[in-house]
Amino acid sequence: MENKIQEYVQNASPLQWIEYAEELRDASEAIWKESENTKVFNAYPKPITKPGLSRVYFLNIGYSLENLLKGLLITENPDLIKDGKIESSISSGHRLHELAALIKSISFNREEIELFKILSTAIPSWSRYPIPKKWQINTTEKIINRDVRDLFLKIWNKIGHMIYEKTKDGWNGPNGVSIDIWRSSYFEGKMDFEIPKLKE
Repeated sequence: MENKIQEYVQNASPLQWIEYAEELRDASEAIWKESENTKVFNAYPKPITKPGLSRVYFLNIGYSLENLLKGLLITENPDLIKDGKIESSISSGHRLHELAALIKSISFNREEIELFKILSTAIPSWSRYPIPKKWQINTTEKIINRDVRDLFLKIWNKIGHMIYEKTKDGWNGPNGVSIDIWRSSYFEGKMDFEIPKLKE
């Protein structure tokens, strides 16, 4: 059982959160490119023309930032994944603005918090389903645009860089789990890796 718990903690280390957030970010970039070439026309309930894949884009960037926020929180407080269970304080719902408020190592400006709030409604509602859970829930779908994309990438780099800086020389987690020194070519820029010469 102890090995299973350690395996869980290993899979919940900051490195894993940032890696999956990166996959989602890359998927969002593919969606962004495709959305520039497609338009969708909806006649009901009111006529609207918008870029194709707009809702899917918001879903992807929402999940990507959620992974990064949780990864940074676990970086700051490894006990959030102690004993093979993620704390409910960071695992319940998709309230990105509330997760951001728990972070101690960086702060977010008003524009960034506003995007977190938009994504907090997008993930469980209009970016995932055509309707909210109840008719009383008022949700306003946002439309993909370059300003949103630029802000998303800025926030992504800001959080991702902090996780990297705090873990690149190692990270000590709970239950005797740790990660060794690691390097990212994305955050370091171009790196010159030393290639050992083969003996002749």
